[in-house]
Amino acid sequence: MIAQFPSFYPDELVYSLLARYYVHSGYVRYVFAAEDLFQSKTVRPDIEFVNQYTPAALQMITREMPMEKVIENHTMFPYYGRFLQKERRNKAFEALVQMQGNYYNLLPIPKRKDDNKRYLRFCPLCAENDRSQYGEAYWHRKHQFQGVKICPLHRCYLINSNLLISGKTSPTLLSAEVAIPQNINSYALSDNEIECKVADYIARVFQLEVDLQGNVTIGQFLNSRLENTPYRSIRGEQRNITLFHTNFTEYYKRLSDNWFTECWQIQKVLTDDRVNCYEICLLSLFLNVPAADLVEMTLPEKSQQQMFDEQIYRLHKQGLKYPAIAERLNASYDLVKAIGEGNYKKHCKVSQNPLQSGKKASDWKQIDRDTLPLVKDAIRKLYGDGITRPKKISMFAVEKVLNLPMGRISNYFPLCKAEIEKYHESQEQYWAREVVWAVNHIIRNEDVMNWKHIRNLTNMRKRDLLACIPYLYQFTDEDTIQLIQAMV
Repeated sequence: MIAQFPSFYPDELVYSLLARYYVHSGYVRYVFAAEDLFQSKTVRPDIEFVNQYTPAALQMITREMPMEKVIENHTMFPYYGRFLQKERRNKAFEALVQMQGNYYNLLPIPKRKDDNKRYLRFCPLCAENDRSQYGEAYWHRKHQFQGVKICPLHRCYLINSNLLISGKTSPTLLSAEVAIPQNINSYALSDNEIECKVADYIARVFQLEVDLQGNVTIGQFLNSRLENTPYRSIRGEQRNITLFHTNFTEYYKRLSDNWFTECWQIQKVLTDDRVNCYEICLLSLFLNVPAADLVEMTLPEKSQQQMFDEQIYRLHKQGLKYPAIAERLNASYDLVKAIGEGNYKKHCKVSQNPLQSGKKASDWKQIDRDTLPLVKDAIRKLYGDGITRPKKISMFAVEKVLNLPMGRISNYFPLCKAEIEKYHESQEQYWAREVVWAVNHIIRNEDVMNWKHIRNLTNMRKRDLLACIPYLYQFTDEDTIQLIQAMV
């Protein structure tokens, strides 16, 4: 029987909460506690995430907040899962909420190299403060960032405990109060400015809310932040990755034990082939991206390429000749003239899409007209037919369906762009469509109608459902709206 279960401390791991309960509960042996807490008493308590808990234990863990908030605020999911692409991010989050074991296959947790072992770490100054404020020390999430060696708050070098983070250790619950010695007098503070700046930045990113609905990938976002910098060509078509790598490594040259130093590693982040939080934060900090911008990542309405071309058209319309425009824009005369006359890359064909027909780049208007029926069909598929799950209509979504390069529609296809913009909707309106689909799906399949079932179908949080209620009338009848409101 579970009694006198403690409450979470700020930034505390679920493992730490269970360890404190075990210490204070008076169990004679660990196995007796395991029988009350875990569905399998032989399971190894997960240090960074969660296990499958007994109904009684789950009730205690979630008595002050839903499981979704437990995952966000008391596991390492915001560190490992934040920058995954949407589908994989939501699958990992839902696996944790449902306490399923496959989240380890979904989260990009770095593999240990050279047999380096990881231990739960602590900051002696944080432990001292915890004991003063709460009467006991506890395990903090912010001390477990892979790649960060100091406490973001005190700039104190973190100390390894005796608790190994490994799937091969014997099951145990070791509280920080027991593991961390009293009155630690021997510790070191960092005077490395870049080391402190990195720790602070990663901590600020980690503490921000995770956007589970965002479609923009980190590669797209960081590439957009390279626009109009020395690391992109005058028109923005090419990256100067060599210069970027040189300046990046110079900026972090005093960051000790930094594994993120190779040009190919940077390339892979920019192409969405690496989604390590530490590496992404190093790139974002170098590019002066505010931490808050990494929550809901957005792309500029117009690309550097589009804005450059528009400048040429505008200046030429104002009466400037191409030599004067080239001088003003610090661009070559040949480039400016080719763009102004619509002959830029005239021999290039539309590639990597189902529209390859040998048309020249100067035939964009005709390609736009030819593409419009395909765009309408893609919109119809994305919007859904009531049976398939609806998706939000956007330039990116349509380009993905048609296998078009990112920005092709917004930059070159005005007819297609106008058609897509007809379906513009707020996030709340899209959620309303999705909820209505989920309710109809449940009714059609004669399943149990409850909030949990809707959440499983849509990956929405309850606050999202509340936000979309005012828009439900646009997509369904009054009886269905009342049915949905009854579940809130």
